[in-house]
Amino acid sequence: MAFEITALSAFGLIIIALAAYGYKVSAKTAEDYMLAGRTIGVVVMFFFVLFAISSSWTFYGFPGFLYLHGPGYVFFIWGSVAGFAGLYMFLGPRLWALAKINRFLSPVEALAERYESKGLRMVLALSILAFIVPYVGIQPLGVGAGFQALTGLPTIWGAAYTVVLLVVLVLLGGMRIVAWVNIFLGAVYVTALLGSLIWIVQAAVPGGLPGAAQRVMEIDPELLSTPGPYGEYTPVLVAGTFVVGLLAFSWPHVVIGAMTARDKHLFKWFPLLVFVFGGLFFYIIPFIWGSLVAPSIIPPAELAEQAAQAGSTLEIEADRVVQTIITRNLPAWFGVFVLMGVIAAAVSTAAVQLMTSSIIVARDVVQGIFKPDASDRQITAWARWSVIVIVVLSLTVSILDTGLMALYLTDVSIPGFAQWAPALVGGLLWKRGTREAAIVATSVGVIYLALGLLITPGGSRVLLFDLHPIVPTLALNTVVYVVVSFLTPEPSEEIQTQFFDEVDEFLRSES
Repeated sequence: MAFEITALSAFGLIIIALAAYGYKVSAKTAEDYMLAGRTIGVVVMFFFVLFAISSSWTFYGFPGFLYLHGPGYVFFIWGSVAGFAGLYMFLGPRLWALAKINRFLSPVEALAERYESKGLRMVLALSILAFIVPYVGIQPLGVGAGFQALTGLPTIWGAAYTVVLLVVLVLLGGMRIVAWVNIFLGAVYVTALLGSLIWIVQAAVPGGLPGAAQRVMEIDPELLSTPGPYGEYTPVLVAGTFVVGLLAFSWPHVVIGAMTARDKHLFKWFPLLVFVFGGLFFYIIPFIWGSLVAPSIIPPAELAEQAAQAGSTLEIEADRVVQTIITRNLPAWFGVFVLMGVIAAAVSTAAVQLMTSSIIVARDVVQGIFKPDASDRQITAWARWSVIVIVVLSLTVSILDTGLMALYLTDVSIPGFAQWAPALVGGLLWKRGTREAAIVATSVGVIYLALGLLITPGGSRVLLFDLHPIVPTLALNTVVYVVVSFLTPEPSEEIQTQFFDEVDEFLRSES
């Protein structure tokens, strides 16, 4: 126990030292704190974005869900990779140019100016915060699950450790140091994720990966095919899961990354890096963990018995099955290193989510609505101190929610993020999109989603027609946006010039 605590304390101190250094060297401006001074290059951006989306969910939740339900869920990942690449190919360059020309510090601010509406600014800010804040809390709890599997201490200890690191990193460092620290955290994460897989295969899987596949076939062949052991992943659900992944272009903590880019040339190479290194290499590792290695070592039926004996649930134990296998089969020191990798993943993701949330609170809610004449110093202070409130709220909500880590992301957060997608895409790509359309469509989508998730008689989502939440809500949102746009006066010539013609000219001049 002493070794584990000492090692984790040292790791935490390294992160805190990096944050302190970042505070020392950063410019004390809102632009530097919130968008890293718009100076992020392609290498830092790759680590920044990849590890802003690769979290404790990737190490625990994703393999844990595959472990229980078979490979159908992997289509969410491939959809997400395509969605991220699409963001940086189509929307990203326009948002970057728009923000740079007009000195916007938030994508919500950019859309509020595009649609000339403070009301929309509040609608977008509150709806994004409502869905991103709870997901922030999942990261500390994910670490807590691994912490408990490694040390036997309650989950809350690992969660508290992670929260302290997050708060210090974001309070001191801002977006610049969060982006740079993600290189260090990402290196630890990849080493732990890939290293643990290679070592476990050698130490505990006779016959290697082919042997693991054969063993899983003997245990339950449904674990290696769709629709999976519980018959969930029908062709319709697989297609829907892929579509849910595609909506990754609307994740606010990824969208804001486009605004930190140093120049237009980043958008030329970044999508390729996402496809090759993000999709083909990185996400295959947790897929192998969850689909082959984990069920071949601890069959789900065996884990269910252990969960019952421990007074836990199969879903909770599945979320930490990777850490459990590592703790049982590899040296103690390596188990600690793996947990450091999970901490790195959780901190890298939650820090960007926290930065995004604090920017929206300070720039869009406080300054945008209540105090338009705020100084840089005031905006930065509000952003920093809102972090503490956001962390407390997010952790509280996540503790109250006992669902699967993977499903919270795909069934709640992503459908919530998707509700600003029509306003985002229309605002950046369609001149005819109007203020009224953006306000009504976004509001209708968010309200419909909230009612559909909350009103579930007999456990059935009747308002959503028992479809995935994103399908009916986004469909209605999009139809309302298009119809209302055609029924209301088009934006003024000044807005069309500022948000389309000037952006086109600026992008051509930057070629």
